[in-house]
Amino acid sequence: MDPDVEKLTVMPLSKEEITFDVKEENSYLEWEFETKNRDIDFSLLFKGESPEGMEHVVFIPKQRMDTCYEPERGCFKCEKVGNYSIVFDNSFSWLHSKEVYYKAGVRGPRNKDIYDAM
Repeated sequence: MDPDVEKLTVMPLSKEEITFDVKEENSYLEWEFETKNRDIDFSLLFKGESPEGMEHVVFIPKQRMDTCYEPERGCFKCEKVGNYSIVFDNSFSWLHSKEVYYKAGVRGPRNKDIYDAM
């Protein structure tokens, strides 16, 4: 297994967020994840500062992913500075916890270096 891969257990009726503090406009948030069995809901949220307070934006709406046969990969261009959260949501499952194996990070607009979650 890739040493950069982390394991996250999402309990029944709950969700887990992985948050990245994006410090430069036009950075890229990249991810890859899979579950060994069953499916999981996935979404991408943004929390930034606005004049009225905290701004919450859903960039990728919640969608059910079945990744036990092939990993899900994605990349999102972060046009604004702020906190971007990958959400694994298992609130639809009453009985089964889900094991999610993932790697994710932010790549700055001018370099190839990827930095990890907060």
